Amino acid sequence: MCGTNEKLVELNERIKCEELDIQLNEIPDWNCCGGALAFSEPEKSQEMIKGIIEAAYDNGADMIVTPCPLCQANVEIYQDNINETYGTKFNMPVVYYSTLMSVAFGRSAADAALNGQIIPAKQLEEIANK
Repeated sequence: MCGTNEKLVELNERIKCEELDIQLNEIPDWNCCGGALAFSEPEKSQEMIKGIIEAAYDNGADMIVTPCPLCQANVEIYQDNINETYGTKFNMPVVYYSTLMSVAFGRSAADAALNGQIIPAKQLEEIANK
C-alpha cells in the first residue's frame, strides 16, 4: 500500500486489520503504474508495473492494496503480459482499498466485489465468508 507509515498505522487501526490478521505495510520505492501509459506506451507501463509487483514480493506481501483505481486495474490486469514478456510468474492479487474496507466492516465477498477480481484475493474472500 502506498502512503506514509503514520497514515498506514492509522488505517490499520481504523479498519481493524489486527482483528482480521492483516498487516498493511508501505512498500518502499513505490512508483506510479503509469496510469494511461498502459494504453499509449504499454511497454513502459508494464516495466513500471513489474517494479511495483517485484517490490511487493520483495517486501513479503501476499496482496497489494492501493488507493488508486487505475493502479488496481493495471497491476492486476497486466500480470499475465508481464509474465510472458519477462519470464516471471507473478500472481499477486491487487485490490482497491475500499474493497479491503468493505470486508473489514463485515460486508460479504459479493458485496465487496471480490468476485470481480482477475486474480482472486483468497485471503479477503476467506475473511468475508466467515
